[in-house]
Parts: sequence; C-alpha cells; structure tokens
Amino acid sequence: MKQTFTFYPSVIASTASTANAEIFDLSIEAFEQGEYLKSLHLLLDSINKDLRTSYSNPQGNEFHIPHGPLFIRLKEDEEQLYITAPFLILPEKNQIAMLRQVSSLNFNDLDLAHLVLKGNQFHFEYHCPLSFSHPRKIHYVLKEICTIGNKYDYEFQDLFAVQRINRPFFTPYTPEEVEYVYEAIQQSCKECLQGLRYFESSRKFGDMWDILSATFLKIMYVAHPQGSLRDTLEKAIRDMNRNIPLAAIVTNGRQTLEEIQALSPEELAKSLYFTATFISDKQRSNMQKIREDYEKCYKQVSACLEAGDYRTVCLRITHKFYETYYQNHMQEDLNCILVKALTQASACSWSKAAPILYQTLEAIMQGPQKNTKFQNPIAA
Repeated sequence: MKQTFTFYPSVIASTASTANAEIFDLSIEAFEQGEYLKSLHLLLDSINKDLRTSYSNPQGNEFHIPHGPLFIRLKEDEEQLYITAPFLILPEKNQIAMLRQVSSLNFNDLDLAHLVLKGNQFHFEYHCPLSFSHPRKIHYVLKEICTIGNKYDYEFQDLFAVQRINRPFFTPYTPEEVEYVYEAIQQSCKECLQGLRYFESSRKFGDMWDILSATFLKIMYVAHPQGSLRDTLEKAIRDMNRNIPLAAIVTNGRQTLEEIQALSPEELAKSLYFTATFISDKQRSNMQKIREDYEKCYKQVSACLEAGDYRTVCLRITHKFYETYYQNHMQEDLNCILVKALTQASACSWSKAAPILYQTLEAIMQGPQKNTKFQNPIAA
C-alpha cells in the first residue's frame, strides 16, 4: 500500500443540521413563563422550521411526525403532554425471545420513554404534566425514541421476522446513485483489502486497524445507507473498538468487509433510500468540541510528520476526518474544507498527501476560537 484512499464525495451533498439553538432558548423561555403550547411549538421549530406547518392538526396541539420507520405523535391537552410512536407487531413465533429483548431495552436503553405492549403491538410511550415538560427533557425523550426505533427496527426484523405497524415512506436512490455507491464501495473495499495484505506480513495491526476502521466510516459517509447495510456497518464500527486482541478485531473486520464487497448492486439497492428524519442520532458540529477531539491525533501526527512518517500521518488524519462525519452533522464551512483536502489527497503518494491533510488539520486546530468560519489553507 503506497498511496492514500481514493476519495468519493458523499451521495448527500450536505448534512448540515437544521437545528436552531436560538429558537430552542425561546422555547425554554416560554416554558418558564407557563406558555406550554408555545414552548412545544418553538421546540419543534428549533428542530426543523417546517415541522409544524407540515405535520400539525388544525388546532396546533397535535403532531404526527415521521422518522424512519416511525410516526411520532405529540399531543398536548390542558394538563398533559403525550408522546407515542407505534413500532412493531409481536410475531407469532419467538414471542418470548422478543419480549425479553424489549424488556431489556426498557431497563437498559430507554431512560424516559418505554415500549408498551398493546394487544400484539409495541408502542413507544411517554407522558407527563405540562409543568414537567421542559424542552430539554422532551427533546431527550424524542431523541431516544428516534434513536432506539432506528437501531432496533431492522435488528428485530432480522432476528424475529417482525412486521412494522406503520408503513414508512422511503424514496429509493436513483439507478445512477446506486451505481455510484456500488462503484465507490467496490473500490474502497479493494483498496482496503490490498492495504491489509500489504501490512499483514509485518503484522502491523495498528495500521491494519486504521485502514479497516476508516473504510467502514468512509462507506457510511459515501453511501448513507439504511436497512441491512447500515446495521452491518454500525456493528462493524462498534466492533472495531471491542476489548479483544487487535489481531482478532482485524480478522473479524476483514470478514465483514469481504461480505460487503460481495453484495450485488441489486442487494445493495435494498439498503439505499432516503427517509424522513425527525431527530438524528448525530450531534450538530461544534468547532470547539471538534478541536478537543482532534487534540490527541494532532500531537501524534505532528511528531510523525517531523519524523518523515508520512503514511501514519495520512492514515490517522483520514480516519479522523471520516470519524467526524460519522459523529456529526457537518457545518458547511468545515465540510467544504474537509472535502477539498480529501479530494486533493485522493490516491496520492504518502509524501504528497501528508502535507495537504496535515495543513488542513493544523488550520482547524489553530483557527479562531470564537469564529467557526475560516478559510481553507490549501490553494485551489
């Protein structure tokens, strides 16, 4: 392996957050003044300004908002706020096993909302007096319903062959988008497996971990998959950080990557579609937090660059950039800078790519602390 990964821009051009912190503060103010319905309205506006106009009843006190496989209902009367979300139907077979899994979610994964069995249907539920419906708490409830619903929708279907209560609205990728993602995944898997073979003889498991983990993150960045592929990648990314020997992590990761590489375009297309998102499990990018997260990497690659270890510089920074996309809704100025750096460093020798990637990382680390907008240091 003598050069960097080939860069493929994301199939979704922008993932910038629609959240508005100033409107959220107004929601808190309204709650503190006892204006509970206004507070709820402003909370929804702070998440996405189009929610109320698109999903409200005429009275403005009830909302049916889609999120992936869920339709989340919020209803406020004179005393209480009710939140419900129909989820899955209890299957005829494996009922005890699924009930145990749901009980485990209620005890371990869900803090405020709970899954309730109504007849043969599981529903997320939460309600509280209006005086307890602080916007921060309600946002937390909505986010945990969205997160758990997304995470376990496909997993429960795979384990127990369950059916959804609601039929979600999905927009499949176009044939051109499917072809683009398929080619990007094939090339990414090919380059990663070549890298693994390159480092295998010298047993450099740290480098092998870097390229495997970066490849999983890269595929998530390029494809934004749902369904089976998303579930596979999420598990693979989690498993890269398991507390087991590094050699075993690499072996398991390679096997997963080969399974992804073996997917046909038709199989891949089943996981490629756009769906509504109410509250994402990603956080809104924050430059100060990103700098704090980059601090350790920055110190490591600075020493590597000085020592002429260009390969490590490229591998570590590339991994960190893709990890940032995986964890955050990326603000546009930072997105443009990272895309430009990854484009210019695409399929380049280590020595050529290292300064490009390092200068970008350095600009982020040394940028104005109070101003999140800064210029790309790399000349066009």
